[in-house]
Amino acid sequence: MSALNQVKQTERPWALSTPPPFPAIAMKVLELLGHEDDVDVREVVRWLQADPVFAGEMLRVANSALYGLRTEIRSVHQATINLGLDFVKAVAVTVGLRAYVKSAVKAPILRRCWTHSMACGILSQELAHACFMKGDEAYTAGLLHDIGRMGLLAAYPVEYANVLNVAVDYSFDVLHCEKELFDIDHCEAGAWLAEQWKLPAQLGAIARHHHDNIVAFSAQHKPDLLAIIALACKLADALDFGVVTARDMWPAEKIINYLPDAAKMRFPKDIAALKASVNDRIQALG
Repeated sequence: MSALNQVKQTERPWALSTPPPFPAIAMKVLELLGHEDDVDVREVVRWLQADPVFAGEMLRVANSALYGLRTEIRSVHQATINLGLDFVKAVAVTVGLRAYVKSAVKAPILRRCWTHSMACGILSQELAHACFMKGDEAYTAGLLHDIGRMGLLAAYPVEYANVLNVAVDYSFDVLHCEKELFDIDHCEAGAWLAEQWKLPAQLGAIARHHHDNIVAFSAQHKPDLLAIIALACKLADALDFGVVTARDMWPAEKIINYLPDAAKMRFPKDIAALKASVNDRIQALG
């Protein structure tokens, strides 16, 4: 059975007994767009327009340098019709996740959690494009791969910051430190939250398995979405967008070598320019 289908139901962890709810509008958009064969565009637009603040923030983000569009987006309806539902989903999830952790990322170490998730989303999109896969879908999955970490830091920002500081100061494994304090690591927490929030099963599996071992792909076979996110996570670390300095840090060149030959040719060659571009897009959110 594929790892993407192995999200296991668990009892409610005490550390997630009172996690803040993910923004309802973003959740509804994910639910509506999860049924790719039967999407009612008008209902998607109605939900997004029902919250003027959320809709306004969506338009601000869509028109920011994060997406680098050539034309100004003036309405949710325009974005949906002209740019497609995958784009709308990516923007809605970006705004939703930003709102979810906004009050908790004031400490620099917690700010790095947000930066890492953004970098992973952007790099997932780049890797997906190189592999002839849907970029917006990969962006959303990359952005949400650490939803368990976001849940823990949103519920316990001070305690989670301490976990990360200890991991940094003593070069401890973050997953082990999380288990010691919370009885659950952020991968397990992500799978549990994805199930509770009724996110697509694929996103829950990615949350659970993105730190699993990565296998090499032949020139004839492209990676699946889980592999794209796992590679993007390691690449974000290599480009200094990690939450903590990994003990087994891979250089960017090694990560790119895991791609099929055709994808290597399409992926940006200038690593320094790629890092600068990712940083500029993250900063565009303000």
